[in-house]
Amino acid sequence: MMSTHFFAITTPYKKDFIINPIKEENRIMSDHFLYLQGLLDQGKLYLAGPTLKEDDPFGVYIFIAGNEEEARELLEDDPSVKAGIQQITTFRPMRISLQK
Repeated sequence: MMSTHFFAITTPYKKDFIINPIKEENRIMSDHFLYLQGLLDQGKLYLAGPTLKEDDPFGVYIFIAGNEEEARELLEDDPSVKAGIQQITTFRPMRISLQK
C-alpha cells in the first residue's frame, strides 16, 4: 500500500505559551521535539515546526502514514498533545504536488 501524507496543525492551550511557559511545559515540549525527531528518523514525518508569531503560535506537521488512522495515532501520541499542552485543530489527508 502506498503511503499518504497528512497535514496537521496544533495550537497551544494558552496564547502566551511561547513567551510565558512554565517549567513543566518546557520539559514536555522537549519530549515533543524528541518524539518528532524519532518520527522523522523512522520516515513517518515529512516536516514539522512552529510558526513564529509569538501572540498566535501554532505547530505545522506533515506526516507520512499508510492510512488516516495511523497518522492520527502518530499525532495523538505526541507528548504535548497527550499532556494537553497542545490540541489538534486541523487534521486532513493531503497530496504533495510539488516539492524540492
